[in-house]
Amino acid sequence: MMLHTLILILAAAAANDPAAVTELRIEPVAGYTEVVVRTSGEVGYSDFLLTEPPRLIVDLKGARHALGRANFEDIRRGGVVRVRTSQFRDDVVRIVVELTEPTSYTLTRQGSEIRVSFPNPEGMTFDSWASRREDTAPAAAPTPVPLPEAAEARPTPRRTQQQQQQTTGTFRQEQTPVSQMPRITVTFENTDIRDVLNNFADFTGKSFVPGSGVEGTVTANIRNQPWDLALKAILDAQGLTAVETGTGIIRVDRLENLQERQQLVQLQTQIFKINYAPVTELAQAIQPAISDRGKIIANEATNSIIVTDLEENLEITQQLITDLDVRTPQVVISAKIIFVDRSDIEELGIAWDLKDTGGNQLNELNPGPSTDPRDWELVDADFDGVPETVVKPLSQVDQLSFSGSSVAALANARERLVLPALQLLTSAALGDFRLFTFIEALERQDLSDIVAAPTIQTMDNQAADILVGERTPIRIVDYGAGGAAGGGQAGQAAQAQFPQSTVQLQETGIKLEVTPHITHDRRIVLDLHAERSGVQVAPGDIGFVFQTQEGNTRLILADGETGVIGGLTVSEVTETESGIPILMDLPLVGGLFRTRRSDEGKQDLLILVTPHIVDEAVSSN
Repeated sequence: MMLHTLILILAAAAANDPAAVTELRIEPVAGYTEVVVRTSGEVGYSDFLLTEPPRLIVDLKGARHALGRANFEDIRRGGVVRVRTSQFRDDVVRIVVELTEPTSYTLTRQGSEIRVSFPNPEGMTFDSWASRREDTAPAAAPTPVPLPEAAEARPTPRRTQQQQQQTTGTFRQEQTPVSQMPRITVTFENTDIRDVLNNFADFTGKSFVPGSGVEGTVTANIRNQPWDLALKAILDAQGLTAVETGTGIIRVDRLENLQERQQLVQLQTQIFKINYAPVTELAQAIQPAISDRGKIIANEATNSIIVTDLEENLEITQQLITDLDVRTPQVVISAKIIFVDRSDIEELGIAWDLKDTGGNQLNELNPGPSTDPRDWELVDADFDGVPETVVKPLSQVDQLSFSGSSVAALANARERLVLPALQLLTSAALGDFRLFTFIEALERQDLSDIVAAPTIQTMDNQAADILVGERTPIRIVDYGAGGAAGGGQAGQAAQAQFPQSTVQLQETGIKLEVTPHITHDRRIVLDLHAERSGVQVAPGDIGFVFQTQEGNTRLILADGETGVIGGLTVSEVTETESGIPILMDLPLVGGLFRTRRSDEGKQDLLILVTPHIVDEAVSSN
């Protein structure tokens, strides 16, 4: 059972293999000419006749090309000029028999042979002709020009303007582009140039018109090359060139003849309306496509471009404008400039004031009463029900008064804390002295968080900037310039005495400058400058101090991706100790004679940017 199935599979595979075309013969038969095609198996066929020039075309279906050659030249017998063959499709072999004149014919199949019979126009017998049989392996078989049916047999496919201009550009420029045209394999041996053009006309379905001076023979072996590049190479070797018109007709002639014709052709003028691109820049971009006789006028009032040139150049200009005048994508760039300023302050100080009961004091910490009788008054008072008269000072005065031997002392009087959070005052009597102790403490944390979020929208490749801030006037004094006029020494003296001042405006605030570029894979290249700046009054007579945080960079981001373009952290720690020399350094008790300050500041700067591509809104019907 399995063997039977295997035999059926092999038989089906053998039945699906295309039959090989192995031999061609031309034979005289009783006043007729017969073209015989031998195959290795049964094939289908179709045929038709073309008249200009006369050609008999036979397509063998389910066949593969196994002849040793593709073209058979100079047969010239029985009304047959030459025979061309090709693997037209994967399973179709095309045979083109070029005739001396149109004729009627019959086609029959006899076993493994296809016979085409038509009257012999020469009216006499001729020697039989047969192709030389060579290796029939498919790998060794050539793949000559696949000739399509002519316009009478099927409609010619209409090429787009872009394809026509690509062909024209290939003809005119000396370059090696990567052409997208169908590839061709063909061999010519001493073939007339007009026959070569007919061959390419059959392959492309286009119309070729050679000039009156186009002549010569071509010997070339083209293997798997785009047909337009192959034709250009052949024409270059013959000193010829080709120009394709807007109707698809390709004119072939010598370059000087085509240039002379172009000088005689009347120029045409066409107005192109421009939608998006700047007309001046667009006119400069398409200038190389205009001939020496043509000219371009950019009319900014109507946003139009007026082009005067040959018809074929107007078609090229139309395509260039269509490709260049497109809606430019837009980009929205959102930035964040984050500035954080943190500070931790710790202060601890002890100050004391020592004075005696005799009134001697320094009076900077704890002012005492005046010893001058004029600064006293008598006041009646009641102490526990007993009326008495006491002396009360009129005011507290800061004075230094010594009478006899006395001691007065101050410690850390000038190192007092500003706005302390804790103040503790103690007083102790030490014999004839009194000790006042001031304990002050402060711990403070400051946090400043500033976030600036500018957003700007611009077109692709267009610079844009945004500023939210102010302009601060700065006075600049030039002591070398004077305001008085005059000559000689008097004029110089006046200039030296009267300096000249000017005012400049300095921009401060939030600034964002960006130039985006959208790549083909929808990524965004950004040239970006972000800045946050402020102004403060400087100490002394300098004027102002400008504080600036900024970043300049170039980066690539995806649509909606956030990038960090700048980060900076500045830390500053300040510690200060002041007190009584020697005593402040004593262990354990040294803290009683000193004031300590600790100030730690930290500033953080972070700049973020996020671009978004603005797509066109799609309207739904």
